[in-house]
Amino acid sequence: MRYIEAVNDKDLIYGIMASLGEREYSVARLKALVSPFSMSDTSLRTILSRMSTQGLLSSEKRGKQAFYSFAEKGKGIGSNVSLAFCEPDWSGWNGRWWGFLYSLPSGEKALRHKLRTKLEGCRFVSFYPGCWIRPCREEERVVQKITGFCDGLKGRLIYMEFPEELSKEEVSTLWKLPLVNASFRSGIEVLDLSEKELDRADPAEAFRLKMEKGDEIVKILFGDPLLPPLYLPVDWAGSELRRRFALWNKRAAEASAPFTALK
Repeated sequence: MRYIEAVNDKDLIYGIMASLGEREYSVARLKALVSPFSMSDTSLRTILSRMSTQGLLSSEKRGKQAFYSFAEKGKGIGSNVSLAFCEPDWSGWNGRWWGFLYSLPSGEKALRHKLRTKLEGCRFVSFYPGCWIRPCREEERVVQKITGFCDGLKGRLIYMEFPEELSKEEVSTLWKLPLVNASFRSGIEVLDLSEKELDRADPAEAFRLKMEKGDEIVKILFGDPLLPPLYLPVDWAGSELRRRFALWNKRAAEASAPFTALK
């Protein structure tokens, strides 16, 4: 399977850099790492240039070599994604919620889409038109993520408390928890099947599997709304998927180590 069928160019490069955790990567190093994915040198350089323009990467030229590392925006995205890898601690939750209230003219479609994308990335859902909510957990750094984003629109982040707490059924409907849970179970099935592929994979093939299947599972985990346990269904599969993925990722990293260790 060619990588383009499973993971897009930018996600592949981002995933490789994030998963190996090196401070910086030369173009030559990245060229070697993408060799199992049939990516051309031209495509690689184009993607790196595009990611730099988007503020995801910083580049530095030393002699004839170019080196790339994560810029602040790239680090921020990684921090947001990594929230989904660990069980959220809601033990001290006091029942307080975030609310984001805004007003936009009907013609502001582009700004509305940008705002919706931002709020969904912070795991908010639309409660009423112009009112988005999520439970308040300071570790998610919602204030820092939203601050400055309200420029150009009438919007405000507020604390909220419900006189009558939302029911489990209401929360399930708002965050579409049955669909999320089904995606978790499909992720577990993906890991089960890929275990057999890892058994017969050489190091380069193991790295391809690590990145392709890992990208699939990461995207599933990122769909976790990270809600307080009292709102989750009894058969919630999020914890099991995280546990299984941690074990699978460790095994895939060990199987691919002879390939990723090559400089």
